[in-house]
Amino acid sequence: MQVKDKFLEKINFLVFFFILFVSNNLIAENLHDKIFNYNDKLKNSSANFIQTSSNNLQEGKIFFGKNRIKIVYEKPQKITIILSEKKGAYINHELRESHFFATKKSYVRFFFDVFNKRDHIEKINIKNSYNKIEVSEKIEIDRIFYNVKLTYENEPIKLRLLEIKNEEETIQMGFFDHKKEGGFEKKFFSMADPYLN
Repeated sequence: MQVKDKFLEKINFLVFFFILFVSNNLIAENLHDKIFNYNDKLKNSSANFIQTSSNNLQEGKIFFGKNRIKIVYEKPQKITIILSEKKGAYINHELRESHFFATKKSYVRFFFDVFNKRDHIEKINIKNSYNKIEVSEKIEIDRIFYNVKLTYENEPIKLRLLEIKNEEETIQMGFFDHKKEGGFEKKFFSMADPYLN
């Protein structure tokens, strides 16, 4: 009888282990899909943000388009940054000047990979806890390592924090007051210099 009980105990343990292993894999798969689907729904939406770094505090609004992101800083300076997968525009409205830059070899590519590429999101680190989901990646640019992390509120899922950290600085951007927009006109995300006469 004891041999039979030990055998049944081992079988129960194996069945329990198998169920646990399969369910963890399903949860991980569902979590990747959940993040990708939520990010896809961010298109044509906006959120307010507060950004902190070193001794700076900035406020503004971020707009998520189909292929571009527009960040409008309202305080303390009026600055607009428009980003696409390959290029970006920095517009300082107080100085009435614009600068253009490549985004492909910067941590900006992380956002476009996470928001637009399902195969990329399946490869990156995702941590799930009771009330938050963290998506992170370590990126090397010109021999400097950046830890880039997006934090989502869980149930219901909502983007709450972006953190970019290197050895010298930590930048955090907290998101709130999310809104679905009706859609943006194409020129809303234009990178044309508004001060070029």
